[in-house]
Amino acid sequence: MRVVDVLPVPGVDRRDLLRRAAAVEQYAEHPIAHAIVQAAAEDEPDLPDADEFATLPGLGARAVVDGTQVLVGRAATLAEAGVPDVATVPTGGHTVVHVAWDRHHRGMITVADGLRPTAVAALDRLRALGLRPVLLTGDTAEAAKPVADRLGGPEVIAEVLPEEKQQVIQALRASGRTVAMVGDGVNDAAALAEADLGVAVASGTDVAIEASDITLLRIRRGDVDLLGVVDAIGLSRATLRVIKPDGRRCGDGLLESARRRQQPAAVPVAADRRCRALIAPRATRHSWRPTSAHGTPPPPHRREARW
Repeated sequence: MRVVDVLPVPGVDRRDLLRRAAAVEQYAEHPIAHAIVQAAAEDEPDLPDADEFATLPGLGARAVVDGTQVLVGRAATLAEAGVPDVATVPTGGHTVVHVAWDRHHRGMITVADGLRPTAVAALDRLRALGLRPVLLTGDTAEAAKPVADRLGGPEVIAEVLPEEKQQVIQALRASGRTVAMVGDGVNDAAALAEADLGVAVASGTDVAIEASDITLLRIRRGDVDLLGVVDAIGLSRATLRVIKPDGRRCGDGLLESARRRQQPAAVPVAADRRCRALIAPRATRHSWRPTSAHGTPPPPHRREARW
């Protein structure tokens, strides 16, 4: 993510607005916070310290900077804190971060959310596998739409708080769907844990990685390779295709052997370890290959995938 513009209200210095916002956000883990801090560091490498920092999950953050409490977050967050007349302007679909201190709205910072290099190819491949992509975001629908358009038009569920993301996952699972969640931020942790399959990226927050089942490690074109999600699903499907028929054949064979020897059913059940030993080597057969940067399988000699 990157800062697009800093828009102070009349009478507020642009650099001071960015400086105070970054002083608060330097303690936050959200990608928007990192973008604001990076933009401020270009003009002022040494940010002032902030006291009494508190994060408001999905809403913003606050802290005391230069003896004054500064609030950074959504327009609704400022309004709930008693800040009157929170002005808004058209932002061209960018994410808007509002800044207030002394209980007055001081301006806005707009942030653009760039796509990871392999995002489009990954979603195309997931659709080819028969999966339904959904863009689940805490951002506004206005900010989410341009991103969704660039991704090929997945369904968009916008303006959801962290706990609401978890509720969306619960509702999808309750409807009979199997849900995989891919996320990288602290606000994604509950949803990652709730999903049937939680996938975090190595550059994400520790809490997101801890809550996930899989962490993507492979780097491609300078960023985490989201085609690793496709590879993980492809590998699991290929493995199941081998395990299921082999498991049935092995189980049937053991039951028939027990019947002929007039052994109790507990014997072939205990002998299930033999089945597992037979199935495991077969599950490694090269019926699956990882995807390339363009979303297509590489030549046959490349059969390894890193996550």
